[in-house]
Amino acid sequence: MTYQEKYNCIVIDDEYLARKLMADYISKIPQFNLVDSFDTPMTAINTISHGDIDVIFTDIEIPDMSGMDFIKNLMVPHGPLIVFVTAYPQYAVQGFEVNAVEYLLKPVSFPRFVKAVNKIITILSYKQKFKKLEASQSEKDNPADKENHNKEKDFIIVKSDRKMVKLKYNDILYIEGALEYVTFYTPEAKYMGLFSLRKLEKELPVKKFMRIHKSYIVALNKITEINGNRVKVGSNDIPVSKTMKPKLLNYFSGENDQ
Repeated sequence: MTYQEKYNCIVIDDEYLARKLMADYISKIPQFNLVDSFDTPMTAINTISHGDIDVIFTDIEIPDMSGMDFIKNLMVPHGPLIVFVTAYPQYAVQGFEVNAVEYLLKPVSFPRFVKAVNKIITILSYKQKFKKLEASQSEKDNPADKENHNKEKDFIIVKSDRKMVKLKYNDILYIEGALEYVTFYTPEAKYMGLFSLRKLEKELPVKKFMRIHKSYIVALNKITEINGNRVKVGSNDIPVSKTMKPKLLNYFSGENDQ
């Protein structure tokens, strides 16, 4: 039998019975470990910032600070997955705008909880696999080997919808990031995969790609227009940050050798 990965969870809800129910559900999932439960978001900050938390189950309507505002202001690099547990369906759109992976309506049945768990475990297992692959590759590659490899490589492998897709650099228009996921846009299609923009920024050839915004990397030869704080890539308008715009303008004026 293979070792079963355990994922650390916390629950945030001002209602005792709601916390108790979620704790009971979590205890029935072999892959989950309940680290603690909290009645306000503020009391959970220390655990989140210092602990290895994988999943946060949080209510939205909570005194002092709403669960939605808390998640919006939660600045944890490569942070935990967010699951909203609430009696208010009207917040669903906002929930997914902050990249919540699930939105559970109270009263939550155990079958509905298990359905959410299957999705969460799939995402977390992919994250773990990519971390192990990165660590393994780092041990194998010395700097000289990596430099030679990047000179020869003209594609990236993306695992999307259970398929392994070979994307040539020349086919990529731009890349959009959201938490641990990125979407690669090509003229014909788009592919979502488990990457971080920070990792891609280091991996992609700097002469072909530039990160122009916290959420976007663009193929430099696909930019056809720069207009204010927007750039045109194919038929799409992409934002460029104030800090990156001078570098982008220097590149196109020939003043910045990459």
